[in-house]
Amino acid sequence: MRVLVVEDDPMVMRLNVEFLNRIDGIDLVAQCEDLPAARDMLAKEPVDLLLLDVYLREHNGLSLVRDLRRQARDIQIVLITAASEMETVREAKHLGVSDYLVKPFKFERFKDALSRCLDTHRRLSRLPARAHQRDLDALFRREAAASQPARPGDLPKGLTANSLAQVARAAAEQEGAAFTTEGLSENTGMSRVSVRKYLKHLVDRGVLEESFHYGQIGRPSFTYRCLDGDALTQLAETGSAGA
Repeated sequence: MRVLVVEDDPMVMRLNVEFLNRIDGIDLVAQCEDLPAARDMLAKEPVDLLLLDVYLREHNGLSLVRDLRRQARDIQIVLITAASEMETVREAKHLGVSDYLVKPFKFERFKDALSRCLDTHRRLSRLPARAHQRDLDALFRREAAASQPARPGDLPKGLTANSLAQVARAAAEQEGAAFTTEGLSENTGMSRVSVRKYLKHLVDRGVLEESFHYGQIGRPSFTYRCLDGDALTQLAETGSAGA
């Protein structure tokens, strides 16, 4: 993902670049100190993500956001700024910025913002010329936690991280094919009721797609298909690491 940083504070600029260098999948296009330089760079180079300050000497960074939206440029934008007044926050939200970091910030929060943008960038790059509904659901309706490894505190009561990883591992082994609760029950050695609880949790997180239909003699049946292979693999590996 190609990133452009626009920041007039040299210390914050160094921090941004240092943090970017610690994240895989990032290609730093340029570092700009003001909006004229940023506009010139955006006219010459393809950019996927803009890290943008709001207070830039005599300019306001939101004016660049407005221009990019008018031009329909496909660029994600993360504001990194000391501006926290509600007028600015509301306009940023209205303009569709991807995230909003208030200075000073820690690496964990920065990484979280960049990881979400990377995830969106990768999802968009994998979409076919005509997207299926399940692809759009994964892109637009996923919960924020769907792209992050599960932590014990994130799970509903009665679910454990190790069992979730076991179910996620079995689901990942289906390699995109549809599967059932019964099939995963056999693969994991867990009861169908238990497997069903974990599958429902993965559906709620936006990792799996659930389809409902009636089988023999009117008996309801559920089938599942993976929406987010990366998240499913992360969940499976998280359990392995914690074992």
